[in-house]
Amino acid sequence: MRALVLAVGLTVAAAGPGGLRQAVEYRFEPVDKAAKVYTISVDENGEGGYREGVDGVVQPLHVSAATVKTAFAARQTIESGQCETHLKGIAQTGKKMLRSFDNDQVSECAFNYSDDAKVRDATDAFMAMVETLQMGEQLAHERRFDRLGLDATLDSLMDEVKAGRAIELQNIAPVLQGIVGDERLMERVRSKAAHLLEGATPAAVR
Repeated sequence: MRALVLAVGLTVAAAGPGGLRQAVEYRFEPVDKAAKVYTISVDENGEGGYREGVDGVVQPLHVSAATVKTAFAARQTIESGQCETHLKGIAQTGKKMLRSFDNDQVSECAFNYSDDAKVRDATDAFMAMVETLQMGEQLAHERRFDRLGLDATLDSLMDEVKAGRAIELQNIAPVLQGIVGDERLMERVRSKAAHLLEGATPAAVR
């Protein structure tokens, strides 16, 4: 029941008169205790949520149909509970948890490493969304307190997008729009933000 409540809290559109519909959730607890624990969830309609820590504020997300498909493709493996691949010599990179919600049915599996392609793809997609959100937070901070840092951070974000390690840019569109419209900033910084905005299209599944 705890998992069910957590997903309802994160997946904005999932809680309705009929209760939770379908959703996939990913939680990461890093080995480094100083690093951020986070949970991210997406439902069948492309609505989701992101939260850092246990009691953090939930940030609503809008996710493309392609990413929803990638996340939901892992459900069969999640429901089997067999995400973990036990291999010698694999470093501990943190506790990863995938949960699948289907109405009132909840399935989950925890793993450090998985050689299941669908589990890896879903995990990579969730991590790439988190990378976008965290870089969006950095850009918002730098716009207020360290404008000179924006140029390098935007370059990094563009590199991450090109490599597929940052996706679903529509979720940081307000931050990018704020940079584009800020005439106090260098023109090349505003131009880079505008270029990134071109890839930030409305992406909720309809």
